[in-house]
Amino acid sequence: MVWAVGDGLIVSMDDRGRVLIPKDIRRKIKTKFFTVELMDGGSIVLRPIANDVLKLADKFKDLIKYRNIEELEEKQEEHIRKKRGI
Repeated sequence: MVWAVGDGLIVSMDDRGRVLIPKDIRRKIKTKFFTVELMDGGSIVLRPIANDVLKLADKFKDLIKYRNIEELEEKQEEHIRKKRGI
């Protein structure tokens, strides 16, 4: 849900932590990737990652050992289990 209050908008977070960014804002940003930062006062800042940056990163994808965060986490857990003898 989105409500207008004064000059700003109020959005809600669902049970899974998802926040809806209003359509008019999404159209202006033109990307689906953001960095997220929690500020000292409790504010959350989303900074869009430019599509040009993503295209550049894609050129070097073969140099990256793991394709996604899940694969990296799985390898880390596997390493920890081996170290602990589990």
